[in-house]
Amino acid sequence: MTSELLNPEEARAALDGIADIRRELALKATDCPFWRHAVFAAIMAVMVFASGLNLLPQAALSIAGLAGVAWVAMDDRRRYGMFINGYRKGRTLPVSLALLAATLGAVAFEYHARFAGLSLTVKLAIAGIAFLVALEASYAWNRAYRHELLDAAA
Repeated sequence: MTSELLNPEEARAALDGIADIRRELALKATDCPFWRHAVFAAIMAVMVFASGLNLLPQAALSIAGLAGVAWVAMDDRRRYGMFINGYRKGRTLPVSLALLAATLGAVAFEYHARFAGLSLTVKLAIAGIAFLVALEASYAWNRAYRHELLDAAA
């Protein structure tokens, strides 16, 4: 009968291999080009902008936004082999919650603009601000996720 236990050197080598794989995953999973961040921000801005419109354009833009989410998920799976949900515990959660709060605030402003009869320019400006906030949040989320994965690999 042979023992299947690893000696200390083999165990250390196995753990180092896991750390290397985690580092590789961290770099692969967070290697997003600018366009990927911009697409996410555009989807968020479209969803915010839709809130300020009447029912038919609101529905059309909401469907377009959801289709954008589906496309991003499919593209991420094809390109990176995975799609990582933004609402997860860890270092990324505060970024996700801050983006959620900012987005809900922007939606509230869009509703106000809609029901107060404010101009399309105001609604587009709100959506533009939402785009910039979502763009920065996408970069911040990416940085937090990379740090989290690299810390786990250390």
